[in-house]
Amino acid sequence: MLCIYSDLKDIFMKIDKNILLRYFTGESSESEKDLIRCWLESDEANRKQFIRERIRFDASVVVDEEEVFTKKDKHKNTSTERRMLFNALKAASVILLLISSSYFYSNYRINELNKSMQNIYVPPGSRTEMILSEGSTVWLNSNSRLKYPGFFRDDRVVELDGEGFFDIAQDTGKPFIINTSKYSLQVLGTSFNIEAYDNSPVFETALFTGKVKLFKPHANSDTVFLAAGETATLIGDELVISVTNNNLYRWKDGILVIEDKSFEEIMTLFEKYFDLKIIIRTENVKRLGYQGKFRVVDGVDHALRVLQNDYRFTYKREENSNVIYID
Repeated sequence: MLCIYSDLKDIFMKIDKNILLRYFTGESSESEKDLIRCWLESDEANRKQFIRERIRFDASVVVDEEEVFTKKDKHKNTSTERRMLFNALKAASVILLLISSSYFYSNYRINELNKSMQNIYVPPGSRTEMILSEGSTVWLNSNSRLKYPGFFRDDRVVELDGEGFFDIAQDTGKPFIINTSKYSLQVLGTSFNIEAYDNSPVFETALFTGKVKLFKPHANSDTVFLAAGETATLIGDELVISVTNNNLYRWKDGILVIEDKSFEEIMTLFEKYFDLKIIIRTENVKRLGYQGKFRVVDGVDHALRVLQNDYRFTYKREENSNVIYID
């Protein structure tokens, strides 16, 4: 479950003692467990409330046991000394709960958040922004998937299939590593764009700040280092270094910049950003070039009408099949 706190704000209001009680007694559903995890991650005050409620719950269990014990004592005429001993044990138990509360919550985070890797998939036509548990910000582009731990412990390693813009939180003791199907990338604290779809031969990394290292795990290929303002593009089996064009990575702002691309290449981009299929049935426009920019929010029809100002073509959109035919 991806924790987008702005979307979950209203749901968080429903977190109450009953939901927490079901969690403490092991009766909560999987969706409630996910909700509690996101609630804990969103605010330090929530974590403190969780600990307080856990202490109250555990203390109430001790009290309940005392009541049972008291009923038995009435029938057995238990001595005053035995009652005093029980009260002392009860007080010690509550104190132990208070002392161990931080340890309990630490173990909760380790066991619950690191129980399995998290997955987020961004469907075609969408993009999203997220903040990882150690503070790094990630923007994921259309049709991209990121696999990451809910809680980083000894290292910071994620897996990417698609395109993402990363702003990595500085941590000199824990390099951040992104594994893709082609290359791995290692950084300490920097910002960069990386495109590496599993089903595409394209691999490209554009560095904006800091330094990065590109390498292939378990291979003898050369390691490539990038400095700010450099882009590495995989051409054949070799990474070619060039100057970074910042305009090409404005997709995270919802802007699609076209620089000297053919009409056919532009339609491929439209398929990616607008979640549809485009079939070109005329050869007259396939290789014509174009430069310009579009706001993704304006939609594909607006983009095609803009292109019609420069090129002679018509198009028909079949809503049921989500296919556009270019004639």
